Amino acid sequence: MVVAFFQIVAADIDGTLTSRGELSDQVLDALDQARNNGVLIVLVTGRIGSELMAEFPQLADHADALVLENGAVAMLNGELVRLAPPVDVVLDGALTAHGVTFRRGEVLLATDGEHATAVVESIGQLGLDCQIIRNRDAVMVLPAEVTKGSGLRALLSRMNRSPHNVIAVGDAENDVSMLLVAELGVAVANAIPSVVAHADEVLQLPDGAGVAGLLTGPLLSGARRYCPIRRWIDIGSFGDKTPTKVPGSQGRIVVTGPSGSGKSHVIGLMAERWILAGYSVLVVDPEGDHSQLKELDNVVLVDSRHYLPEPGELVEMLHPNTSMVVDLSALEVPHKGDYVHRLRFAAEAHREAHGFPHWVIYDEAHLLGPQEEARWVRRGGYVLSSYVHAELPADEVSDSDVILEMGPDRWASIRVAGGEPKPFTPDRRRTLHIRHRHKYAQVALPKERRFYFRSSGGQSLPPAATMPEFRAAVSRLDPEALEFHLERGDFARWLDRIVSDKELAVDVASWEDELAAHRAAEVERIRHRIVRAVDERYS
Repeated sequence: MVVAFFQIVAADIDGTLTSRGELSDQVLDALDQARNNGVLIVLVTGRIGSELMAEFPQLADHADALVLENGAVAMLNGELVRLAPPVDVVLDGALTAHGVTFRRGEVLLATDGEHATAVVESIGQLGLDCQIIRNRDAVMVLPAEVTKGSGLRALLSRMNRSPHNVIAVGDAENDVSMLLVAELGVAVANAIPSVVAHADEVLQLPDGAGVAGLLTGPLLSGARRYCPIRRWIDIGSFGDKTPTKVPGSQGRIVVTGPSGSGKSHVIGLMAERWILAGYSVLVVDPEGDHSQLKELDNVVLVDSRHYLPEPGELVEMLHPNTSMVVDLSALEVPHKGDYVHRLRFAAEAHREAHGFPHWVIYDEAHLLGPQEEARWVRRGGYVLSSYVHAELPADEVSDSDVILEMGPDRWASIRVAGGEPKPFTPDRRRTLHIRHRHKYAQVALPKERRFYFRSSGGQSLPPAATMPEFRAAVSRLDPEALEFHLERGDFARWLDRIVSDKELAVDVASWEDELAAHRAAEVERIRHRIVRAVDERYS
């Protein structure tokens, strides 16, 4: 079975699979070999089904599904499905009156290119909501917005598959929409210039020979990972205002940096951008940092405080256009590690069978441990993040494509494909980032980031390394020391800059401001009382 990212090949027929109108044994053998390896073959053509089968009666036996009539009709599991309503029959009479010969399919109407002007005039006179599609020397009339791309997308939805796992290959004008829908658009060497201009890759060989090479080559085997530039996502900007980008698919990304440096922000940012681009993302969230991603469309939150399915059951809840955040913050640390390990293998098994989730994000990835080995991760689609760099699986870090390093005061740098690190400014996120609500209940801050209390009245408290320690110290802090920290705004500043709990920091800051305001008002009230008393006694 196939183990690569690209699991579906969508191919045009005429001029792409065929050479001089013939299908070679080389092409048919390559189609069969790919299918035996687990690749799904979808043939996408402008042809009417009956005409295609009359010329190539056995072709359907070499494919898993067909998109016919330029995206208007699909054939899946032997069933013919209209994906759009037929072109209005009123057009037939108008074309006949112009002396235009034509053919009808389930939906489209087709004629020779020489009749294009008459077809356009007739559609305009009748006020029909139709479009004209050219396919080399032919002209097709279709309902508005029906293309090979729309037909392929509709078929994939019925197959529970994602366009992001598709390579599409074609040669003519009507193939462009299909190339743009697929993750990777490929042109055969004999493709017309407009197709070449839109293709991510151009094959060295023409028509069927080129496709045969693609089907047996490194992209489908997984030996070559390739995410076209148009699929990369922006996550920030460099100093010269150019965008900072990471791969849209198949990348291996590591995010490192100390606590409070912004790792969770940039992880959530990447997840947002991938989700908005239509990728399926599984966020393994041990500390409950990423629950707000549920505000985005098609994102499911699984909260361990309420219900946590077994990993195999959980991944079956995923669909090609859905993403999931798995909040494990309610589990004890040993149980988190066990669940993350089991989920890792369940997610990969699901991806091998279905092609998604396209990304699995492991926040607090040190739970995997440095000895973890899973060589299939060389295929990419993983993010590992931790403030304990040495505890990450060593081989996976060294094999990473992108390393994002976060530092104090939201400093960030990116190193791509072994190049030099470059500083950048991360973008703002669309969803609210609630960071490490539970982490500091369990993990001690380093000494330089703990809260140090003022000593007074012979009282000396140890610094707070966790939120429970902070709470306990504040509850027994003597009034003089408490007032000292409140007046200086120390508590709100620490919660904001170190713990990064913005919501709590805002609340505490308002209480500190309230104390200052009351203090100022009390001072002024006493001032006026003194003035009045002096007036009464001495005036």
